[in-house]
Amino acid sequence: MQRGARPMTVFTLSWCSYCHAVKSLLDSLRVPYQTVELDTGMYLDTHLHQRMRAELRQLSGSQTLPQVFVGRDNIGGYTETQAAARAGRLQALLAANGVAISTP
Repeated sequence: MQRGARPMTVFTLSWCSYCHAVKSLLDSLRVPYQTVELDTGMYLDTHLHQRMRAELRQLSGSQTLPQVFVGRDNIGGYTETQAAARAGRLQALLAANGVAISTP
């Protein structure tokens, strides 16, 4: 995963309610992020989709989506991301990656 203007990457499925919830949470926090939807575009290719899911399982230790990363740090899914935001851990990880956010 590349760092840059958007060091946060959210891996999702277009139909997933938890994926929509985590994006809504990040939007409400005004967190810049990039989304990788694993059931659209080039990920419609079965082999590429399966390879990406296997890599995500290896990186996160989880088979579920969404998976949220700040830089190379895995936050987890929706529940873990929400807890990290409440505890200030998400904001600290973003700050360590050069992104300051203001919570509403």
